[in-house]
Amino acid sequence: DSESLTPEHLLTLTWDNGQGLRFERIIAVDQNYMFTVTQKVVNTGIKALTLYSYGLVSRHGTPPTLGYSVLHEGAIGTLKGETVEYTYKNLISKPETETSTGGWLGITDKYWLAALIPDQHTNITASFRHTSGGPYKDVYQVDYRAPATEIPPGGSADATDRLFAGAKVVSLLSNYEDTLGIARFDYAVDWGWFYFLTKPIFQAIDFFYHLLGNFGLAILLLTFIIKLLFLPL
Repeated sequence: DSESLTPEHLLTLTWDNGQGLRFERIIAVDQNYMFTVTQKVVNTGIKALTLYSYGLVSRHGTPPTLGYSVLHEGAIGTLKGETVEYTYKNLISKPETETSTGGWLGITDKYWLAALIPDQHTNITASFRHTSGGPYKDVYQVDYRAPATEIPPGGSADATDRLFAGAKVVSLLSNYEDTLGIARFDYAVDWGWFYFLTKPIFQAIDFFYHLLGNFGLAILLLTFIIKLLFLPL
């Protein structure tokens, strides 16, 4: 219904396959590249149909990575309340499959994330895999599939899911975690093994930065506070 999609203007795509199915997809996006996609299928035929809601993110070709042990780059997700991480080498050697109610999964770089976010009350089967061949030597894919939905003649079904494709700004991810109920979404940022230290230290520096407007002063102030706390020792 339009040639553009903006945060102020939804985009609706429709298609009739001429065989008794009419598809409608409504896409919305906010200022930070969180897409909300509502899909609807109307069965105008004479037979009942079984369809599955699904989503996928794929990366064509193996990207260069920094190779730091404290920085994860590759497939990532939070399923069943636990965060899972698979490097590109992991996916080449072994595909992985998980089941979960809600959660999220995607592919991450150091600063950027493409993440699928199914309905948080839906049971899904999530897959992390690698294939080779075709124009690209390596293709890495994360995907999920929801349970079967049966659509009787004259009936319809719809599903609403989300896709985030943007920068891993901690405050932004935390806000989505709170407002959309996405479990551990800020764990797309690799806090490392000592997350119980690195995360509060980051939050303190970020707070002082917004207070003082300078990262150097924020680091100095945090260092002074830590020294003050350890002074009795």
